[in-house]
Amino acid sequence: MIFNFTATTRFYFFREPVDMRKGIHSLYHLVKTLGKMDALNGNAYVFVGRTRKSIKVLRWQKEGFVLYNKKLELGCYTLPQQVDNAPFFEVESIILDQIVNSIKLKSNSNELRLKAMITA
Repeated sequence: MIFNFTATTRFYFFREPVDMRKGIHSLYHLVKTLGKMDALNGNAYVFVGRTRKSIKVLRWQKEGFVLYNKKLELGCYTLPQQVDNAPFFEVESIILDQIVNSIKLKSNSNELRLKAMITA
């Protein structure tokens, strides 16, 4: 995984597209008010933009928030299936890794999937 998380970190996806201009405070507000979750617990909260070209991960680390941001120049992210209508749903770290490292490119005749090599 490209992010530096511990084995005990839990990952929660926000089910709606988010305005990627939002920063730490606005994303924290979504976690606290809509998700009714404690963003200060060390879990990671994942947000994806409307076009699925950007992904942000918000996490509290010891003395402050960290906001990871990855924006694709080509392609878009493939999102996981939602199991209910809750504002946030949990995904395993391996699923997040597949989302971040699998990029869906559109071509004229078909759709291609590029998978990043995961080195152990």
